[in-house]
Amino acid sequence: MMRNMLLLLLTAMSFALAEAVGSTSVLRKDFFDPSVLKIDEKRYLGNYIANSRVILESGKEIDLYTLISKKPTILLPSYYTCEGSCPIRIDNLNKLIKREKSLRNRDFNVLVLSFDERDTLQTLKKFKKAHGPFTAQWIFGLIPKEEVDKLLGSVGFRFFYSERDKTFVHPNVYIFLAPDGRITRYLFGVNPKERDVRISLAEAEGGRITANSVVDLALLVCYTYDPSRSTFVVNPTIIFGGIGFAVFGTVVVLAFASSKLKREVS
Repeated sequence: MMRNMLLLLLTAMSFALAEAVGSTSVLRKDFFDPSVLKIDEKRYLGNYIANSRVILESGKEIDLYTLISKKPTILLPSYYTCEGSCPIRIDNLNKLIKREKSLRNRDFNVLVLSFDERDTLQTLKKFKKAHGPFTAQWIFGLIPKEEVDKLLGSVGFRFFYSERDKTFVHPNVYIFLAPDGRITRYLFGVNPKERDVRISLAEAEGGRITANSVVDLALLVCYTYDPSRSTFVVNPTIIFGGIGFAVFGTVVVLAFASSKLKREVS
């Protein structure tokens, strides 16, 4: 009797162990890889994005460099059936551009490209209708399946599909491109600041000085990029330089006043 119960217990434990191992295998197969969310900025900043083909909303196929060759561009790799961060990232930038005159009247493009091979012109238009209207800066398109790895690989953007969650895991990033195709800045997150976008656009404009960028060039001197916070912060050399200049000015003024006082006494 005791022997039979022991055998029964061992059998039950074997089934439980087998089930646990099976579950672990499933989890490992679909395990979340946090490294996907990281882009090695030092490796890609200053590089040129691959000149891949892009399918526009009209159905026309065009080279990427034809789209970005005349003005700075903010690239948003996304997919149109996303129910998570993609629409939030796009909506927040659209609202920011509409709200801020400094961005609304600026000459640049925002290029949203889907990396999902299941996306079509219909899902693209459905997304635009649901989240629009969009300002004139926005361009929407699809990346042909055979061009996805080439295009996104050149900017360090990786992703994978989670079967368990039925969604893509990918970085939330705004990628700034110069008109010659160079990658000039990554801004991470889904809620960009007006100042960060302005400075990043000024960087992307490069040597091209426009009426809108004169003030922003001064901002480039005053601010430095903090990758740990994905934002621009006041340049510490400006702070210490300002303090030093103020101290120097105070000393000069006091010396001048003291000299004048001595002359009056004598």
